[in-house]
Amino acid sequence: MFQDDPYLMPRNSANARLLSLSKESGRNAAKYIIKQFPQYFDKILAEPNVACLMPVTLTPQLEGVNEEALRERINLRMVKASVDLFDQLLQAGTPVSLETTNSLLDLLCFYGDGEPAQEEQREEKEDLEESGVNASEQKTPKRPLQRGPRLSGSRWRENNDAERIFKIMPERNAHSYCTMIRGMAKHGASAKAYDMYTELLNERHKVDLGPSSIISEVLEDVEKRSFTAQDPDDANFFPTAMQVCCDLKDIKLAYRLNKAMEKGDNWKFLNMSQLNSYWSKFFSLLCMMEQIDVVLKWYREMPPSLFYPSPKNIVDLLQALDAANHLEAIPSVWEDMKLLGFNRRQDLLEEILSLMSRDTHPEETQLAFAKCAEDIKNVHEESWREQAPLAWTGSALGHVAVLFSRVGRTQDAWKVMERFQQANRIPTDRVMDEFLNCAKQTNSPDEAIKLVKLAVSLGLSSAHRLKSRAEKEFELSESQRKALESIQPDSDSSDSDSDSN
Repeated sequence: MFQDDPYLMPRNSANARLLSLSKESGRNAAKYIIKQFPQYFDKILAEPNVACLMPVTLTPQLEGVNEEALRERINLRMVKASVDLFDQLLQAGTPVSLETTNSLLDLLCFYGDGEPAQEEQREEKEDLEESGVNASEQKTPKRPLQRGPRLSGSRWRENNDAERIFKIMPERNAHSYCTMIRGMAKHGASAKAYDMYTELLNERHKVDLGPSSIISEVLEDVEKRSFTAQDPDDANFFPTAMQVCCDLKDIKLAYRLNKAMEKGDNWKFLNMSQLNSYWSKFFSLLCMMEQIDVVLKWYREMPPSLFYPSPKNIVDLLQALDAANHLEAIPSVWEDMKLLGFNRRQDLLEEILSLMSRDTHPEETQLAFAKCAEDIKNVHEESWREQAPLAWTGSALGHVAVLFSRVGRTQDAWKVMERFQQANRIPTDRVMDEFLNCAKQTNSPDEAIKLVKLAVSLGLSSAHRLKSRAEKEFELSESQRKALESIQPDSDSSDSDSDSN
């Protein structure tokens, strides 16, 4: 967890990821040492002996061939040892209860006949990669989020232990069938899962395999009380369930899940990385499904120690503001972006500039947008902490020029217009018209003449039209008129412009 002391809080996403990686690295190192050298950790000398603070016992304590020992090995997630002991019980003629057999099926179908160690390492690595942001803040191709079966992980083996045990079960219930179906689906055997589902229906079992129904059933129990983590995988429940809520776009279920997470000490299930991942998914769902007032309330009230927004969260928030026609809140979001260290993310800059410049707004809002545009212009033109200035794109230049033009900042807008030629970029007709409107509004014929010259030098098809507008809409002195007349657009530009009209 982050400390509330501002000096101890990460200042940007790169530092937040570094802290997360450091903590997970320390935990993994401790787990490795305990697993490789258990003989050095078999004595408990603490006084008083607080059970919840003691190392977890990972070796079986019960000996003998009996059902109690089988349940212990299942709880310890010892896949091979559990299957071996189950087979010994059958060979000895000892019946195994339906509940215990179903628990063994749960274990086998979850891990796919494999031991849990490799699965855990792969999931921990993926969680860190998903929550991380490139430290250099450069735009890189993102690994697509995995959905459904893990194609790179374990596969459903033909006639594996789960299938073998299921076939020899003297009694099966809906739990038995549902476990097999989920295991087959998880490990890529979709055809087998469908056949099993058909068999389930033929046996007239009434079940709901939908994720929403499953989570609802779990929450009915979770909502009533606070829990203590008993297994390392317990921490995965809340982030996984929230991802299901996002996939289903079920905001009501997400609210129920969040209420259960905040009950008692349930929030302690999540480490810092999982907690931020959970809130990030919840916030994205809020942006998608809730009214903008509710979204902004959550956004303002969630403390940084719980929720450190990712670039995707900022995009989701901007899109929610756009959908609700609430773009006047963008300057506030821009201030947060600067604090979060996202003011050099080219994709976010393009998104926020596009929204601000797309339509005209009341004067107060336009002035605030122009201030944001000035900040973004400075990011592109000033070095920062030994980082080179960002490269201008044509669209970014155009957006900034339009935002300056709409508030009458003619000189600032012209400096941006000059950048088009310097950066070898081409302005759109809309950008040229917005600047000419600004020059007209501020009675700046000299800037209008400069604009016509720029259009000609860039070979724009709108040069002839812009020159005609300048002649008709501006009060020109004799020298200015001669200067404008001396500018001769290419005949090709004139022809193409007249054709477009």
